[in-house]
Amino acid sequence: MLTATPPLPPVTPGLTLKHVAIGRGTQNYSCDISNSTAVPEARGALATLFNVSCIAATYPDLAKMLGKVSLNFNLTQSEASQKLTPSNLAVSGSHYFTNVTNTLVPFFDLDTTQNLKLGGIPCSKDAGVPAPADAPKGQQGENAVQWLKLKARPGATGGLQEVYRVETIGGSAPTSCKGMPAHFEVQYATQ
Repeated sequence: MLTATPPLPPVTPGLTLKHVAIGRGTQNYSCDISNSTAVPEARGALATLFNVSCIAATYPDLAKMLGKVSLNFNLTQSEASQKLTPSNLAVSGSHYFTNVTNTLVPFFDLDTTQNLKLGGIPCSKDAGVPAPADAPKGQQGENAVQWLKLKARPGATGGLQEVYRVETIGGSAPTSCKGMPAHFEVQYATQ
């Protein structure tokens, strides 16, 4: 089991776990292509969320492995089938960023399926820590993006109050914009 050092802050007292998902998608970046030494700028993420709540409750170690395995699956095929292909994990929502007064706001929509209406949560970053040094690398050998604790912003529904992004795989941008296009994506997965 991987553990971030330092660890993320604990869950707020009184809250209970409502849902566990594998997020599979892209971290999105932009570059100043006129400056090869510029650092890529994060521009949010897009991910499909797949329900692993029952697996996480029964086999937590298996749930942690699913993110790494999912990075090798064809995301387009999974989105079309509404299951994490070739597994049978159903889509439980989506993660994307909205633009609120020129600020990118992470949003988790867990109201996208007929059978699972859990709510939606716009978030702000509460804490972040580097992924463990031995976290799995991404498809191109890139490091894992940091682990996060996010807290609800006004407008959250379904009683959703916090989101944790842990067990990340890949998603980090290169260290400079040298040779990069103005906009690019890096594949990632997370729990």
